[in-house]
Order: sequence, then structure tokens, then C-alpha cells
Amino acid sequence: MLEIWGRKNANQVIQVLWTLSELGVEYKRSSIGTKSGDLETEEYKSLNPNSKIPTIRDNGFVMWESHAIIRYLAKQYGLGSLYPKDPQKAAISDQWMTWSTDSFMGTFFPVFWQLVRTEEKDRDYKKIAEMAKQSSDILKVLDDHLINNHYVAGDAFTFGDIPLGVLIHKYFVLDIERPSLPGVEAWYKRLTNRLPFQEHAMQPFGNSPSEFFALQKKGEENDK
Repeated sequence: MLEIWGRKNANQVIQVLWTLSELGVEYKRSSIGTKSGDLETEEYKSLNPNSKIPTIRDNGFVMWESHAIIRYLAKQYGLGSLYPKDPQKAAISDQWMTWSTDSFMGTFFPVFWQLVRTEEKDRDYKKIAEMAKQSSDILKVLDDHLINNHYVAGDAFTFGDIPLGVLIHKYFVLDIERPSLPGVEAWYKRLTNRLPFQEHAMQPFGNSPSEFFALQKKGEENDK
């Protein structure tokens, strides 16, 4: 059985768990990244020398880095469905996966961090508003694309929808100002109808800011 290491509410772990559920792949998850030093043990570092999550082991094959894991799983277990056989559609899926990190996440994750991982007394609401606006402006690129496409690679759901979908759920549930983005809104609604999305992406964010930073100070938090 495929093994995965990581706590279930970590952003990158959610992406991989969602992928596994879409593919119907059975797995065993070991919760890690929740106790002091559990990512720094020699046992875990022998799997992932970066001491981060997630990590998977599939029939003895070990790998880390969430996007690489998603591509591997989609191609290994979903070639022709989650991973398109058409190389151009696969490339478009990959393009939007990269865009989710290189373009959107850089402006949006500070918003998430401030509103979810920062004590209210320490929040910079001016910064939150500025970064939320930048995030919405960037999403107009995605919106223009999704006006004419049901999913990022066209009519069918693919692996490229997954990293973006996890972030977009956070975007829609946080208390921020959001301009109308009809293409993104329709796409998000489609995602919310998927049971694996409901199970993995639409879950509570986890620790309160106080608990989160208590863990971080002990060196327990090594992923986003």
C-alpha cells in the first residue's frame, strides 16, 4: 500500500491526499509535522533529507515535493484521465500548476498567513487588504481563461486543477474583499461538487494562531 507522511491540514499534503482520492489509490498516512523534532529524526530524514512534508513511498519508490508527487501519481495511476494523454493538454495542466505557485501563491499566502496564522493583535490589516487586492488582480488571468474552459486544461478535470483548487478554497472562505470573477467562481463551484475536494480541501485550517506559533517556536512547523 502507498504510504504518505504529513499532517492532513498542511497545504501541500492536502494536494496529494486529494490526488490520491481522485485516483482511488489506497494509502496509509503517517501524521508528521505535529510534534517537536518529528521531522528531524534520522528515520524521517532518510526518506526526505529536507525535513519537510509530504513524502510518499510507493512500492519502495520514495519521493518528495508535492507537485512532483502529484505529476507522478497522476501519470502512474491516471494516465488518460487525471493525466491527459494529449501532451499539449498535459503541458497546459503543468503550466497552471506552476502558475499557482509562481504567480498566485506569492501574493495570496501572506493573506492566509495573516488571517489564519497570526494573532489578531499582530495582524497588519493594511497589508492584508493590499495583498488580497494583488491576489484578485492576478486571478483575473485565471478568470479570463476559465470563462471559456470548465477546468484549467479544458473540458476535463486534470492534475493541474489540484494545487490551484486548494488555494482557491482558502481564497473564497477568508474574510477578504473579492471582486466578481465569474470564471473562477464557476470553476470553484464545480470543484466543491467533487467528493475528494470536499473531503480534503474543504476542511478546517487547523491550529489556532497561538497553538501554531507555539509549535513553530519548537521547530515543529516545516511546511506551509
